[in-house]
Amino acid sequence: MRKNILIFDYGSGNYSSIEKTLKRFNTNVMVGNSKKFINNSDVIIFPGVGTFPQAMQQMRKNSILKKIKSIVFSGKNILGICLGMQLFTEFSPEIKDTEGLKFIRGKTKKMPFKNHVGWNEVFFKKKSVFECLNGKNFYFQHQYFIETKISAEKGFFKINNKKFIAMIKKRNILGVQFHPEKSQNAGLDFFKLYLENLND
Repeated sequence: MRKNILIFDYGSGNYSSIEKTLKRFNTNVMVGNSKKFINNSDVIIFPGVGTFPQAMQQMRKNSILKKIKSIVFSGKNILGICLGMQLFTEFSPEIKDTEGLKFIRGKTKKMPFKNHVGWNEVFFKKKSVFECLNGKNFYFQHQYFIETKISAEKGFFKINNKKFIAMIKKRNILGVQFHPEKSQNAGLDFFKLYLENLND
């Protein structure tokens, strides 16, 4: 069945690369932030555009923060990309200290060096939906990362032999630090596997 995918609009930024990529699959893609769009979607994607406080402020401004939390906790599929995944945490120091959506017990932190931009290998565990992508290169562009000790499926990338979370999956909630929409064939394979294995 054709999936209705909502790319959540934080009020700024260009979401065309995600929209263009998703339209290569059997999907109906919407861009917006209304309660109607949220209700009519099978999947909500939080893209990696903007800043943590600006995105949270937009959700509060539109009075949909409670709606998003209730619908995700009810089991709706949600995918966070880069900033989108960071918003799932409890807190971020980006620009100013800001509370997040608290879908994941953990914090967003500043990278221990200036930034992480470019291609890097991602390591997925055995028996993961994404196992066949283990060791593939994905595109990263970020200055912050998430840190959590919760029990969940995780994928990692390494910098100077230090491991960072590249992916976290817990039931209907999935976050990735990389940008699948910018990761060429590996990114297409990621979206294909994700869409084929959505929670019912």
